[in-house]
Amino acid sequence: MKKILFTKELDPKQLREILAEGLDFGIYPALKIEIYPKERFQSKINYETYKFLISSQNSVKAISELELEGDFYVVGEKTAKKLKASGFEVVHFENYAMDLADYILKNSKSENWNFFCGNNRRETLFEKLTPKGHVLNEIICYDSIPNPNQIDINSYDGFAFFSPLAVKTFFSENTIPENSIIFSIGKTTNEEIKKHTKNRIITAEIPLLEKVVEKINEHYIRS
Repeated sequence: MKKILFTKELDPKQLREILAEGLDFGIYPALKIEIYPKERFQSKINYETYKFLISSQNSVKAISELELEGDFYVVGEKTAKKLKASGFEVVHFENYAMDLADYILKNSKSENWNFFCGNNRRETLFEKLTPKGHVLNEIICYDSIPNPNQIDINSYDGFAFFSPLAVKTFFSENTIPENSIIFSIGKTTNEEIKKHTKNRIITAEIPLLEKVVEKINEHYIRS
């Protein structure tokens, strides 16, 4: 039986439901997520602007109890759905920060934004938007904390990665065999993987857990 290591904190029951029969799995959270209480960051919100940027589901968890009126621009389909479910107004989402920045530049004048993010956010939105006159008020509302650990690598046939920082954390303590397959959630994660290994990478067409699992099922069961 083939066994896949998921390098993210996941619900085993949910994973079992979508992973094909005949496949086994392990879960190693390469990152620990600490969501801030709202009291820790609420004072940093600029209530004079009604434009918001959200780039992760963790940010949604952090702001879920806040009353924020305005337009939300979002990275990630699932993140957008969770925002809507929490009662926020999602104007537009893209699957990648680069694409969201391009959309904003094409469809919006220079704006002031509240940007809810983590302590290890990427620079993409700042690098694309600030040169064009957009002002991003960075509001850190959660921490992504590396959780390095040595894994029994030989117990696994494939490895699934979901963020560049998780990749970096994993490879700080581990080296995988050359014949192992790597499954990746998207382009930015791929870039980090290639810094550490030359193993084959199979990438989800849309950056969602379910799409990563689809690729795993296709590779091991349907091939």
